[in-house]
Amino acid sequence: MSKKITFDYWDHLYSNRTGHMVSSEIRDLLSLSARPDIISFSGGYPEVRALNSERLERYARKIIKTDSEISLQYCGSDGYYPLKTKLIEVMKLEGIDVVEEDMIITAGGQHALDLLAKIFVNPGDTVITESPSYTGALNSFKSYEANIIGIPVDDDGMITSILEEKLKELAKKKIKAKFIYIVSNFSNPSGVTLSLERRKKVLELAKEYKTVILEDNPYGMLRFEGKSVPTIKELDSKDDGHNVIYLSTLSKLLAPGFRIGWIVAPYPILEKLVLGIQSSVLCVSTFSQRFACEYFSDPLWRDNIVKFIDIYHKRRDTMLNALENYLPPGSEWSRPKGGFFIWLKLPEYLDTRKILADAVRNKVAFVPGSGFYPENGRGLNEARLAFSTESTERIELGIKTLADIVKEKIKLYKSFK
Repeated sequence: MSKKITFDYWDHLYSNRTGHMVSSEIRDLLSLSARPDIISFSGGYPEVRALNSERLERYARKIIKTDSEISLQYCGSDGYYPLKTKLIEVMKLEGIDVVEEDMIITAGGQHALDLLAKIFVNPGDTVITESPSYTGALNSFKSYEANIIGIPVDDDGMITSILEEKLKELAKKKIKAKFIYIVSNFSNPSGVTLSLERRKKVLELAKEYKTVILEDNPYGMLRFEGKSVPTIKELDSKDDGHNVIYLSTLSKLLAPGFRIGWIVAPYPILEKLVLGIQSSVLCVSTFSQRFACEYFSDPLWRDNIVKFIDIYHKRRDTMLNALENYLPPGSEWSRPKGGFFIWLKLPEYLDTRKILADAVRNKVAFVPGSGFYPENGRGLNEARLAFSTESTERIELGIKTLADIVKEKIKLYKSFK
């Protein structure tokens, strides 16, 4: 066997885990989003420009003037208690009724995912996700050397009949799935929402096979149309309340720069998570938490959500209409009722990674679909399009440009047939 060639002098010192750590295709593309000449459908950037900067400045001045001894100091590893009380009020709007002792604060949603992977996953353990699934979650699970099994989704979310078959198959092999990870509302990347019937079925299967559900719900309050669906956590709370770990983030409700997320879980799990926080970040930024507490103490935060919804709704409609007007036959896409993303499927013989290169040369960026699948070789003809970032005019132009490139690729393919 030939010896591995490396140009890294310190390669012999790294842990085996680094071999399972991969770069996020989304993060690799985000540098393009900073270029004003690029129409970016790549990053799910919230529209922070819609926030009232004068009001935010007033919150910050108040905190520094009246509360600096607390806001500039360390805080408990489980989080700033007054913020917990405000997040409980936020969750109640989605039907979740918990107390402060049921939750911890994390340094964003990604930190929450890493902590959960850290306390649940040994090398080789099996976890289940949607397929496609959020690439940040997949990368966290891979970094702890999990065996990831993807369950396909359709317009109603994860296909529970396939999930049931897979759990039965694993049980026969005496393999226990450590958890089932689902973005239940307006999923990243597919945009689909798990139906009520399937939420009940996933919960039933989790109980039957003695595993837990990680319900990730960062977009739930950003609904544009249709009736809200009870969270899986709410359904679980009506029973014993032990099978769902709920996580969310303020990145979509406030701004990602504050890096605040949270986890709701049974107390024994929270104990392990706090130990994980103490060994990684010690505690989440007290100033960020204090600022978020001030923000959610002002009733006007709900007006901001209404403003966000109006902006994203118009941008989604613009993208859907542009896809309908410009994409060639054989193309399909999801029709999300909220959130940030549309999932695009092109004819199977096309490769969106190659299309991306031409798109960037024409000042348009998106994320190829392959990085959202736990399995290799999937999603080559698929892509995630974020409508949250760009203006309606730039969305229209960007989709038209992308469609022209797709049409040229199809024409070239057919010329060689």
